Amino acid sequence: MLSHPPILLSLSLLFSSFDAFRAFVIPSQQKSSHAANKDLSLSAIKSDLSSETSEAADQNIFGVLSDKATGLAFDVLHAFDDDPIQDSSKNLRVLWVRALLNQRGLIDDPIAAKFLPPTTRGLVTTKTGASLFNPIIQFTEWIQARTDFIEDAVGYFLGSPECSGDEDANSSPKECNIVLFGAGYDTRAIRYRNAHGSKINFIEVDLPEVTEGKRKLYEKFQKTQDPDWKLGERHNLVPLDLNSCGDEEGVGLLDTLKKVGGLNKDLPTLFVWEAVLFYVNEDAVRNIMTELTDFTSSRTNSMLCFTDSLKPFVDVPFSNEVSSFFKSKKLELLQHRSRWGGAVHFCLIGKKKSAIAKHISSRVGGIVNSYTPTQANNPKLLKEPSFENVWYAVAYPWQIDGYETPLDAALNKHKGPKPSASSKPFATRLWGEPIVIYRDDDKKLVAMADSCPHRSVPLSMGRVEDGELVCMYHGWRFGKSGQCVDVPTLKTTTPDDEQVKYGEGSSRFLKTVTNANCGNHRAIVEHEGLVYVWRGHLLEADTSLLPTRRKGDMETVPIDTVLDYAVDYSYIVENNLDSPHLFYLHDGSVPPIESIGMKNVNLPKLRLQAFTDDCGMGHLGKFGNKGRPKKLIRFDPPNIVRHGGVSGFEEEFHICPIAPGRSRVLLRQHLPRGPILSTLTNLPGMVPMLTLLVNNWNYHIALEDSCVMQGQANRIEDWGMPRMGVGGLGDDLIKRFWGWRAKAHKKYQDKHGEFASPYLNNLLQNSGSKGPSGIPTGTSFGDAPHLVEKVRHQAKLQNRPLVTDEGNKDWKGQTIGTWGIKENYLQETPAANFPPINYRSYAKLLVFDDLVKDTLLKQDKEPEETIDKLPALDEAILRPPPNTKTTTASKTRITHEETSMTPQTPILPMDPHDLEPIVSAAILSDSKSRLTSPSNTTETTAVPFV
Repeated sequence: MLSHPPILLSLSLLFSSFDAFRAFVIPSQQKSSHAANKDLSLSAIKSDLSSETSEAADQNIFGVLSDKATGLAFDVLHAFDDDPIQDSSKNLRVLWVRALLNQRGLIDDPIAAKFLPPTTRGLVTTKTGASLFNPIIQFTEWIQARTDFIEDAVGYFLGSPECSGDEDANSSPKECNIVLFGAGYDTRAIRYRNAHGSKINFIEVDLPEVTEGKRKLYEKFQKTQDPDWKLGERHNLVPLDLNSCGDEEGVGLLDTLKKVGGLNKDLPTLFVWEAVLFYVNEDAVRNIMTELTDFTSSRTNSMLCFTDSLKPFVDVPFSNEVSSFFKSKKLELLQHRSRWGGAVHFCLIGKKKSAIAKHISSRVGGIVNSYTPTQANNPKLLKEPSFENVWYAVAYPWQIDGYETPLDAALNKHKGPKPSASSKPFATRLWGEPIVIYRDDDKKLVAMADSCPHRSVPLSMGRVEDGELVCMYHGWRFGKSGQCVDVPTLKTTTPDDEQVKYGEGSSRFLKTVTNANCGNHRAIVEHEGLVYVWRGHLLEADTSLLPTRRKGDMETVPIDTVLDYAVDYSYIVENNLDSPHLFYLHDGSVPPIESIGMKNVNLPKLRLQAFTDDCGMGHLGKFGNKGRPKKLIRFDPPNIVRHGGVSGFEEEFHICPIAPGRSRVLLRQHLPRGPILSTLTNLPGMVPMLTLLVNNWNYHIALEDSCVMQGQANRIEDWGMPRMGVGGLGDDLIKRFWGWRAKAHKKYQDKHGEFASPYLNNLLQNSGSKGPSGIPTGTSFGDAPHLVEKVRHQAKLQNRPLVTDEGNKDWKGQTIGTWGIKENYLQETPAANFPPINYRSYAKLLVFDDLVKDTLLKQDKEPEETIDKLPALDEAILRPPPNTKTTTASKTRITHEETSMTPQTPILPMDPHDLEPIVSAAILSDSKSRLTSPSNTTETTAVPFV
């Protein structure tokens, strides 16, 4: 009966995704029954207002309204049910969602639809009806995720030696127990009724009204679907308010399961908790957990499965904390995921070294103790520091595909590479080595040293045509796996020509070129939104060592940012491991860090706790001695810094060592995709807008950091000052990083020589070969090997290359190097077109920002004065922020008295192309108290534009 409008059901299914989220964000008071599991029928909506007021005191207003709305929806949907059930709208929501997900092929639950009223089930069981819910299907991910996790747990349990017998396929299954808590209208008992040789004893525990409703559904199913099913033989319903387990004279959980549910404690038992502990009071939770952990730790044949809250024992999302809790109970955490900042934990637990624990570990790969959702998989680096045999992130896939900025990529998401007959390859450097990257005609990535094997012209100056990289000098082409596929001059020769000395036909010559160039190939892989290059022998590249995000965790919205710095990578690592500077230097300068209290006034409250997990070393930060951790920082060797928080937010800084004094940071920020963010990001244009906003926040922070690091590097490297004189709060982590780096350098020098550096100064140094035959290398001073070596060594010591391009920039400040008619030559790849090196586009936004604030907020109301000459834009930028007082000592001198250094963040980011007339107007309207004509200025105190 599809005539019923689906809008009410859509709303009710949508609200189901908010349940666990709001249970954590705005915790409800613990109630005397499973709080949300109550009758929300039409009669309940008409109940006394005082009852609603009392209920609202226990549950936030959003929860009250959503429950009433869904209660009304299910009154309508079940109005024609021949056997109506008075029960929780939450349980019914899950049942309808499971039927919808089954229809969409997202879970396997054909039974759920059979529990729904025949008159209305078509809304979710038919293709036409289910298509009406396409806009909200993403909000059901929480139900899908916990269903999949529990299904896997049941499979592991039934497949373990304790339940299945020997590994011999002919062995018969053993009798076992599965106890389900708070499952509502879960259908597992029916779906598994004939599985495992019909030797599973199901015990389902829930509130009395839920178990009564479920009993009716089971009896109806038995009568209409499976008359041979012996309902009471291996299936028992236990009506129990779990809050009673916390009373002084309360019931014992296991005793109740034995007396009412017929639990045989000697059989292998799986206890499953599905989103019910949210609604149980703390005393009861403590008693329940004690009983369960004592029982499981005393038996080798039992295990626990949670898709539930672990409060009050664990209220953070960190695997380490969960593992420590269960370890204190003599149990082993076998698998773990978390959601909503630790509101929900998905975990499997068993007795340490038991047969079940070993069986599950062999299936899931064991637990990796990581404080962040992304884990490093190269733990050897912690104990044996090294720069080699490591994967380095060098680019985002969208950069390889021809998009210039994260905004450009966000606007063209899902469109793939830019459609073009030919495109530019991507050029970068890793530890000084020039690398060129392109996609072949199978869209697979290829990476090579950026030098043509013919005459050493940079291949990055060429084009990619139909998946082949074409050298611009003589047109030599390289295709799949970097193989040479064409040399145009071969078409001008015959086999009798003396020029051809490589056998008959061109194929032999092409193979010779490929073989000569094989030492220049680099292992490359696209993995989880980043492009990685292997630093080490090509044949030893191991993809299992790539960092990976933990499977099954809450989905995120990733935002990409690129930052170019004019300092060595080590200073950026150090800076990002420094917690106190976030409070003092940045002082809440952009909304994200202000929102979590990173302001100067909170610095005295900061407490840092050092840790080392399986992935790296770091700090947990919190306010006060008893505060909840607010943020964590971790160094994953050799070049990654991760920031995380309890909300599930994570940012990863892949700090790529481009060259001495030059680094590029690939910053990826993972925003937890909760119901609200999922809704917003589905709106047209929201992801690009969010990308632009986050990028500008990151530029702002980077520009505050970069000048400090530049000055720091000068004092240390040019003037011999110590990296650290007297340490302060948090500097223990800085010291650990520099200690790791020192050991890695020593290992490299022990292998390659006393003065060796991971920064390459010779492409053949990393090729594994002596190079092709022909004309050897040389310099302008001569080609004798001893002379070449000495000249290059001297140039390296001075950090001055023997050959430099002109370093030209375009009007936007973007580097074009040596300008050419057909192609520019850029020696310092990749072009430093992002802040903080190229700060100009962001600086223009700050000028425009001041104009908007002056206009809309009517700030800076000084009388306009004419000036004789319009300053250049760069000079206009060197002006005090709007919140500094300015006094004019004379017409040719400006001094500034600092009163507040709170940076001004752009309100309306715009494309620099559109800013020229606006910037001019802003400068003309500014008074000479802010700007001084360069021709008349004898001394200017320049305040950083941020």
